[in-house]
Amino acid sequence: MKKGKMKYISLILITVLTACSSNYVEKKTIINDNSDLLKLNAEICNKYKSDASKTFGCGSGLSSDLEVSKTKSLLNAKVNVADVVGSSILKSEKQTRTENSKGVNSKYQTIEENKILETSLNNYKVVFTKTFKQGNKFRTYTVIKYATKT
Repeated sequence: MKKGKMKYISLILITVLTACSSNYVEKKTIINDNSDLLKLNAEICNKYKSDASKTFGCGSGLSSDLEVSKTKSLLNAKVNVADVVGSSILKSEKQTRTENSKGVNSKYQTIEENKILETSLNNYKVVFTKTFKQGNKFRTYTVIKYATKT
């Protein structure tokens, strides 16, 4: 009898906790602190998984102007998709050695750059957008879906 009750209580508890966490983003309207920001960012951006046929880009924008916040967020999402579908990594290394009366002086320099090439993102689709109040500013999250050509 006790095992049955414990299973029943555990099942209810898991159901309630799952429902609460999935509604967190829907219910939330104000970002109070960095903990809220991190939780929202993780729940929104990690919900959408890219694969061979589609690439998701999650972006956020913060501004005292609502429309600027939305624009920044969409641009950030587009940049994240463009980084996946049309970027290249450039690396250069330089090593110099000089000798003087005190000995050999060696210097090594490496530079890595991620260059996003001009990328056309026609026919992307906005799959999520929501604006939150953060202090006296607006933070908008936007997730876009881009069909990857295979």
